[in-house]
Amino acid sequence: MQPNSVTQIMQSARGQNELLAELEKFRRALTVMFTDIKGSTAYFEKYGDVAGLMMVHQCNDKLRRVVEKHGGWVIKTIGDAIMAGFDDCKEAVLASIEMQKELIEFNAPKPEQDHVFIRIGLNYGQGIVKSNDVFGDVVNVASRVESVASAEQIVVSDTVYARIEPLKLFNLAHMGRFTLKGKEEERDLYEVVWSDIRRHHTTAAHAIISAKASRVLPKIKFQHIKKDGAAGNVAELKNNRLTLGRSQGDLQYPADSSLAPLHARFFVEDGQLFVEDLSDKGVFVGLVATYMMQDGDVILLGKQLLQFKEKSAAVAAAAATGTNIFDLSAITQEPVAQFVRMAGDRPDFSVRFPLLQQEVTWGRNKGTYCFPDDGFMSRAHAKIYLRGENYFLEDVGSRNGTFVKVRGKMPVPLGAMVMAGGQLLKVTE
Repeated sequence: MQPNSVTQIMQSARGQNELLAELEKFRRALTVMFTDIKGSTAYFEKYGDVAGLMMVHQCNDKLRRVVEKHGGWVIKTIGDAIMAGFDDCKEAVLASIEMQKELIEFNAPKPEQDHVFIRIGLNYGQGIVKSNDVFGDVVNVASRVESVASAEQIVVSDTVYARIEPLKLFNLAHMGRFTLKGKEEERDLYEVVWSDIRRHHTTAAHAIISAKASRVLPKIKFQHIKKDGAAGNVAELKNNRLTLGRSQGDLQYPADSSLAPLHARFFVEDGQLFVEDLSDKGVFVGLVATYMMQDGDVILLGKQLLQFKEKSAAVAAAAATGTNIFDLSAITQEPVAQFVRMAGDRPDFSVRFPLLQQEVTWGRNKGTYCFPDDGFMSRAHAKIYLRGENYFLEDVGSRNGTFVKVRGKMPVPLGAMVMAGGQLLKVTE
């Protein structure tokens, strides 16, 4: 009889030594690569779905040939992303550099506004290689590393660094440290600098914990954005902190009844700007890069306030048994992950948006889930996708942005919008 609950699946895996021993036969060391195309959404919007799909196919076909040239293999494609494996760390890095250079050639005949770019993340470790797929932490860390990268950037984990640094073949720059979901330890990240032209990268705010030494924080400013979109007053940190509220704080907005008397606090810690929610009304940070979802996170898309629900035990069961998460959803007859509409400060489980595909898109009239009556939502607004055992959220160039509700405190990158009550502040330098 097939197991019909996550608990049964986990108990089955733990209790059957033969099954676990069989799985161990598939465990081996490899380097996992994730790539993701940046700029494809704008291309789809401009030229339509057929031309967009053709462009993604041509781009990924070019990348596939590079993977195979360097002894790797494409495990699968997920939307416009590629997941690939390599037995040799050095070849994985060489392939990554060649991919970035191939994209320069790919873009050359196109007008600048039609250029597309890729970001690449690499991790080395032990994984279960089974049924033309790979499972385990080697995949989870690779997906996390890729989410940190920006367009035209190659980011590698500490395990890849340890294997390639002694070769003295690559220009490697330490980026900082990050924390993997469900793990206590922090991990170092490194950029493979492949071009003499240093580009400005926007790093995922949730991922980097800056090295405590030697980071110089720029002079941070807070630009108030008026309701008509015009720029308002500019404020600065005072002794590395700034508070706002309806009747208390450095910035006061007495006419905004949606603000608490003292609503939020900005502060600098270890060279990183944070915002802390001091109210029970909520503070939201707009995405400027990829965000890794956590169970219970609340997001704002247009006027849609949604809470992310994930069955972490199901994810653990899938990893333990080498089972595809979507196969697990079919077995348990319920989604492993979904969004639930918020009614006030509570989830309304009568309105659900299950995540039943590797990539789910959101928009006013284009996407897996559409909200045609929401004038604050863009035609194509955001996407959430599964990499390894993690779900990642990205804005796809929407007009009004995609926001994540602060839980306690949250890093705030330069360029981000912060929403508190009816007030909108843009963080600049």
